[in-house]
Amino acid sequence: MVSTHFKAMLLKFGIPEERLLILEGKGGIVEGEFEGLRYVRFRDSARGFRRGTVVFENGDAVLGFPHIKRIVQLKRGIRRVFKNRPFYVEEKVDGYNVRVVRVKEKILALTRGGFICPFTTERIGDFINPDFFRDYPNLFLVGEMAGPESPYIVEGPPYVREDIQFFLFDIQEKGTGKSLQVEERYKLAEEYGIPQVESFGLFDSSRIDELYDLIERLSRERREGIVMKTPDMRKIAKYVTPYANINDIRIGSHIFFDLPHGYFMGRIKRLAFYLAEKHVKGDDFDEYARALGRAILRPFVESIHEVAQGGEVEEIFTVRVRSITTAHKMVTHFEKLGVKIHIEDIEDLENGYWRITFKRVYPDATREIKELWNGLAFVD
Repeated sequence: MVSTHFKAMLLKFGIPEERLLILEGKGGIVEGEFEGLRYVRFRDSARGFRRGTVVFENGDAVLGFPHIKRIVQLKRGIRRVFKNRPFYVEEKVDGYNVRVVRVKEKILALTRGGFICPFTTERIGDFINPDFFRDYPNLFLVGEMAGPESPYIVEGPPYVREDIQFFLFDIQEKGTGKSLQVEERYKLAEEYGIPQVESFGLFDSSRIDELYDLIERLSRERREGIVMKTPDMRKIAKYVTPYANINDIRIGSHIFFDLPHGYFMGRIKRLAFYLAEKHVKGDDFDEYARALGRAILRPFVESIHEVAQGGEVEEIFTVRVRSITTAHKMVTHFEKLGVKIHIEDIEDLENGYWRITFKRVYPDATREIKELWNGLAFVD
């Protein structure tokens, strides 16, 4: 149930009462608390409040981050989205999306779903200057947390060799979700020393050959892709490298039964469009085909062997935290997400941090593999 305080607040924001009742009835809005700070989280969109929006008890509203449109045919996609308008090209960093906001003197990190992540909230102070929020209390930061020691992603960009880092790619207004212009964001990030995603400069559709070269370089460097943005942030599109499509499949195949088939088909589709657009043939095509086959089959078969020998489908993660308490908060956080984890090891790094190793277990995937291995007959 949502308290009368939040109901009154949401009505003032313009959400019709009947829509509010429907949302509440089906669990589309959920009230929560983090370290004494109460909030409501939107699990469904409503009247301009996107899924993932969080409204705090003091009236601060942090809108959910919109899903960015994807193009799979680079040349025609750019012409269709941007026409003749110029656009900035920035790196699409392989990590997890966070919104960073100050509420009642607390700096909080929200995941895409609107959860306040205890790990990211603790660590975000290592990467941003709190003076930014003192000087711009009505703004919040949007970025990617990425690195090999992440609680959500098993890998990170190759240039982050340990721990985790924050990469800014947007600054928005509370309440409206309106983005600052690109140049203004660059200026503020520089002024406050906030690390940003790499920018490759201002392009237009006449420089498509340079973009092809950039995509191929990023793919060789095992980087995820690019995001293209008009200077006013009104038109945005993303494009992923062929490396990232195959690597995502390799990672996902390990937990094959825990992912929708659309996860795999979407990435195969993107790779196929890249190969067709670039007219990849002969030995080069065969190498992509072999890489795709290995990515799908090898981790999947390894998971079958693991379960057949009495093990479980699982992934191992490590993170660094300043407080052991944060590790226990992470367990509670994952329980709220319906995720089963076990803390395996806690190591004092003797530099102000603790390294936490935890195992995420996939019981449904384990059960399905076990039943099939034991001869389950089924209709498909």
